[in-house]
Amino acid sequence: MQIAARVAPLTRHIGLVPTATVTHTEPFHIAKAIATLDYVSNGRAGWRMQNSFFPREAAHFGRREITPAGADRADPAMVQLVTDHFDEAADFVEVARRLWDSWEDDAEIRDVATGRFVDREKLHYIDFEGRWFSVRGPSITPRPPQGQPVVTALGHQRIPWRFGARSTDVAYITPKSTAETAETVATIREAQAEYGRAAETVHIFGDLVVFLEADAGRAARRKAELDELDGAPMVSDAEIFTGDPGGLADLLLDRASAGLSGFRLRPGAIPHDLTALADLLVPELQRRGAFRTAYEASTLRGLLGLTRPASRYARQP
Repeated sequence: MQIAARVAPLTRHIGLVPTATVTHTEPFHIAKAIATLDYVSNGRAGWRMQNSFFPREAAHFGRREITPAGADRADPAMVQLVTDHFDEAADFVEVARRLWDSWEDDAEIRDVATGRFVDREKLHYIDFEGRWFSVRGPSITPRPPQGQPVVTALGHQRIPWRFGARSTDVAYITPKSTAETAETVATIREAQAEYGRAAETVHIFGDLVVFLEADAGRAARRKAELDELDGAPMVSDAEIFTGDPGGLADLLLDRASAGLSGFRLRPGAIPHDLTALADLLVPELQRRGAFRTAYEASTLRGLLGLTRPASRYARQP
């Protein structure tokens, strides 16, 4: 009850960003689902796009076959596989964004007297034709409260980094040093300009696994105990931090100086480290003037400093 009481005042500001795989689904269905979530959450929905490269997952769905490529990232077959998947993902996201725009903001009439609930002139075909998808539209869900829910993706190498620059609002990366952070940020910003998005806000968030205690030694001992119970040291695609709030704040601010606009912190153990992030890290960052003390917006886009875009199909006044 104590934890619930502490978290309850913040729930109206929590973003809901589920992972949805694009490889075995259809953009129409994902766009509809995320739009619905945006309504349910009052404008706090997002979507973490993910690809699937595993033959066993393809066999589970039975819609396509995936031939396993070599583990070597430089292998031409692997490069082509990853390139094709992310090109397909870019089209998938583009279709979803067009479907979100296919209803103008005031397309709903809700006129009980006349029996009209939709202005059909404000619903639009998107007529998307590409290598992987042919979608006419419009969506069956009205335009989401945010206009465009936040699109995010995680990347570990150049091809997905370029996808982040091309198609997302937030690109997650997993650097292990400040120098690597700066190099990755530069790669994404260069690609962002190549795709004509230099004037747009594309956030780059660093991922970090966190074991946090008020005392750094206690954090180290707790992680060691968990490793012993598991039978092996924890491994992750992201850097693993074990320590106290001051050390974590130092690390975050150092990485931010290399160009990151935010972080996605993964609690090492739930609920312990999630609670520690709220109770220990946030006050430390606030003392350093590096974390908000009030919420300036009610939507996820607003909290990320992203404007609400107009529908691309709306008539210009």
